Amino acid sequence: MKWPRPRNPLGVLPDGAEVYGCDECAGIAASHAARELEHALVAH
Repeated sequence: MKWPRPRNPLGVLPDGAEVYGCDECAGIAASHAARELEHALVAH
């Protein structure tokens, strides 16, 4: 049985290729990005 192709955009690689992930991975990536932004703003 094949799993469905991930549809949630997670980002872009240096060569311009888009990266996609499942719902769970997209949530993890969004949470990580939000924490990184928060840390950057606090450090500024």
